[in-house]
Amino acid sequence: MDLKMIREWDTVALEQLEQALSARITAIDDVRRRITELGDLRGWEGEAAQAARRAFQVAVQDLADESAVIGAVQRVTADTFDAVLHVQLEVAALMATADDYAFVVSDAGAVTDAPRSSERRQHEFTVRADLEASARALILEAEDIDADAAHVLTHAMGGGIGDRGAGDFEAGDQQGRLCAPAPPQNASPLENRKYWDAMPESQRREMLERHPEWVGSSDGLPSAARHQANVNQFDDERVRLTAERDRLQSIIDDAPFGGAFTNDDAALWYTEQKVKDLRILEQVVAKNPDGRLMLLDLKSGERGMAAFAVGDPDTAERISVTTPGLNTTIVDSFEGMVGEARSLGDTSVEQLRLQGRHDETVATIAWLGYEPPQTMGPGTFDTVRGMLDVTQSDRAAAGAVKLAAFYEGVNVASRQPDPHLTALGHSYGSYTTGLALQDPGPGQPVDDAVFYGSPGVNADDESDLGLRDGHGYVMEAADDRFVTEVGKTHRFGPDPGTVSFEQLSVDEGMSPDGIFRDGALGHSEYPHRGTMSEYNMSAIVAGLPERVVR
Repeated sequence: MDLKMIREWDTVALEQLEQALSARITAIDDVRRRITELGDLRGWEGEAAQAARRAFQVAVQDLADESAVIGAVQRVTADTFDAVLHVQLEVAALMATADDYAFVVSDAGAVTDAPRSSERRQHEFTVRADLEASARALILEAEDIDADAAHVLTHAMGGGIGDRGAGDFEAGDQQGRLCAPAPPQNASPLENRKYWDAMPESQRREMLERHPEWVGSSDGLPSAARHQANVNQFDDERVRLTAERDRLQSIIDDAPFGGAFTNDDAALWYTEQKVKDLRILEQVVAKNPDGRLMLLDLKSGERGMAAFAVGDPDTAERISVTTPGLNTTIVDSFEGMVGEARSLGDTSVEQLRLQGRHDETVATIAWLGYEPPQTMGPGTFDTVRGMLDVTQSDRAAAGAVKLAAFYEGVNVASRQPDPHLTALGHSYGSYTTGLALQDPGPGQPVDDAVFYGSPGVNADDESDLGLRDGHGYVMEAADDRFVTEVGKTHRFGPDPGTVSFEQLSVDEGMSPDGIFRDGALGHSEYPHRGTMSEYNMSAIVAGLPERVVR
């Protein structure tokens, strides 16, 4: 399959065939109805009458099976028409974009261009990558359409489709539907988005209903689709976690010494935490109807992971992503994180309006897509383990890979030409953020970064993080013991408060909008509403660096 074959698919013939099959089904159903009425043979009894009725029933069943077969063929024809038309329109749009940039797209999907200046080539690098990803996704979708249609038609010709007791063509209709293709393995956010765009709306709906796990955690997909997919998993996750909790409890109850000499008691504790996590996430969704649950992962780690957007990150001009640190969990922290995200968004919008920018929108995201160090758990030595973890880079490095992909996914999914993305990192999460910014994939999607209560970000200046000069900011409270005890060891690089990043105030005072702001004390008050530190973050998120307080 290639782009030339896709362009040459005859959609008119498919449409005409679908119409002819629909007419045939109507005619068969009319004949079947008449034979059914005649088959009553009212007033005729006896052995011959019974034999005649059986003959009528056989005829009716044969017609039902024929209707089912035609229904399946009619459905696959209709679905194929819709899918092919969608793919052809996407190919046409791809070729138009290529023409706009003087790119040449081969039938196999390769993109080439004429010699250009280095500055222009850099500018158009992302366009070329986008075109190539689109071409690959459209070819894969076309191959899937072709394979699905061939499977249904072969099944129908081989007698594998019947009415299955339904009595009409609906049974065949269900057996003739095209199936949504599985997502590509180890795909980038851009590849995920192009895979989604290549599918017609009917396949997207099917995927959300039948395979929400394919959608909910896939970076690059629209946030509304991710939200629906994740919410669709709530019931199944509750059943799964409850069953696992009961299984572990039963094992412990039956063991002579309970869970004393196994890990079953620890596994039970973590499972119970995830049951609570799910309850918290349901509450967050219910209390924030304008939000988007962009990540739900209660399977892959010891602790649950999630991300929630206040506002619509796909349409917002201004987006922030906050990454937390030590001892952050869904059950104990996530509602607070979402509340802080809402407050930050509200303050950012207020600052934009004061500057007359009433039409600009803001989305703020609370991201707990990794497992930060924990000093609390079911084990005797969990506190010691957590204190050791917070001085090591392992958890941050693992989280940074996911966070970098999330940044890229937010950028790819945005319908804005160039959304302003601000990375916010607190505590150990600031180190995770710093590592993520050093792994930007095909390009740096983040415009600004603010680190607060930071032990280090593994960088001397903005260039180490892929940021422009003057776009990295630090806030540090004088009595923040975490910075004093962990940051001053320089295990995570130089103290951000002593290098060339922009230093922002956390002290009480009057902000440029004429409002008195509280000071931030200790390690946890930076994002609190009404503080100078929250105001400064809002100014950066809003793209108003000239309004910050230093």
